[in-house]
This record gives sequence, structure tokens and C-alpha cells, in this order.
Amino acid sequence: MPATLRRGPLVDAICERLARQYRSAQWLPPERALSARLGVSRSALREAVQRLEIQGLLEVQHGVGVRVVNRPQAPVRATLARELPDPGERLRQFAEVRLWVEPAIARAAAERAGPAERAALRAAHERLGSSLDEAVLADLDFHRLLADLAGNRVLSLMLNSIAGLEAETRRITLAHVGLAEAAAQHARIVTAVERGDGDAAHAAMLAHVRAAQAAATTPLPAFSDDATATAATTAAATADTPAPRRRSAATRATAIT
Repeated sequence: MPATLRRGPLVDAICERLARQYRSAQWLPPERALSARLGVSRSALREAVQRLEIQGLLEVQHGVGVRVVNRPQAPVRATLARELPDPGERLRQFAEVRLWVEPAIARAAAERAGPAERAALRAAHERLGSSLDEAVLADLDFHRLLADLAGNRVLSLMLNSIAGLEAETRRITLAHVGLAEAAAQHARIVTAVERGDGDAAHAAMLAHVRAAQAAATTPLPAFSDDATATAATTAAATADTPAPRRRSAATRATAIT
């Protein structure tokens, strides 16, 4: 039996341990030190790191080290790009998913959110900003917070897994709808949630997502698949991760490469 198959359970165990022990860290220790700490070979450790990088939990920076990240959208985005290579069709189908899901999220948030959560939603709404770049990030935060307020962790994780596609759509829909109108639509959602009015929250979100759907089905300018990874997508992927740290030459010599 090939060695890679024989040590499969070992790599599984290393992945589980790394994900658990270093979840709150910014970087993994250097490879030599980490393999000694875990009591495993460096080759098995490398295989585990590669697997976690594919899952969007680690990022290997050659010559620097391995950064701990939280990008569950990484494998999903790759699959979507492969299965739906036309960016315009991806946007259209994602707008359709939002139409099915987000009004129900808004209703649940209105029915379940407490005073502190409602205040956080109001604060997120007020961060919408005046520039398109700021608005894209603020809009993503607003909708993710609503999903959290709905109180369903499975749903929140599912939505996080398509964060890259969300960022891709927001720049286009906000440009079509306009920041002032998007802010007014958000305000109606926030007011309904603050009142605890599930029906009004559902109706306000339905109108908001229908406007986004209309924008997504409007003929879009041609752009390459690489170009769809706009500055908003990059910023959304890195907003919660620290800048690369400076490391000494001795540390870099032992970093995972």
C-alpha cells in the first residue's frame, strides 16, 4: 500500500490538531520546531499544511512562513469558477439564491435579535460610507451580521463559504443601484429589525434583493475571469487578517517553504 495511504489517518490527526490548537494564532511556528512539537515527520506535516491550505485555513507564504487564515470560500470559489465559468451567469444565479434566502434571514433576525444585536446592525448600516470600495465591504458586513442575527450557525457558515462570490456581485449591484438608494433600502431593513417586525423585514429585504437581482441581470460589460477578482474581493478576503510580519533571517531559514 502506498505510504501516502498508510499515513492518511496520521495526516488527518495533524490537520485536526493544527486547526484546533492554532485557530487563534496568526502564524504557525517554523516547520522544524512544529514537527518536533507534534512528534511527526516534516513530510507528514507538509502534507497536512497543504490540505489545510486547500480548505482555506492556512496560507503558505514562501520564504516567510505559514499564516493562519479563515477563508472557507476558497474551495467553493474554485468550484464555482470551474462549473460556472461565465462570470455574468454566476452573478445571475447568485442573485437568484439571494432572492430565495435573504428575505427569510431578515425575518428571522427581526424575530430573534436582542437590543445589543439590533444596535450592532444599526452601527453596521451607518458604516456604508460614501465611496464604492467602502460600501462594498460595509454591505458585506451588514448582510453577514443579519445572517448571524438569524441565529442559525449552519446558515452563517454556508454564506461565509461563498464570500468571494458575494464580493464579486456587490461592486456591480451597488454601482447599478447607487449608494444612496442602497443605504435607503438598508435603513428600511434596520428599522423593521429594530421593531421586531418580521413581516416588514422580509418585505424590505425582498425589495432590496430584487433591486440587486435586476442589476445582476442587466447586461454587464465584458470582463475576464481574472478581472472579476476586484479590489473589493481582495479587501474582503484580507480585511480580518494581519499584514505579513517581519521575520529574522534565522527564522526565515526554518520557515515552511
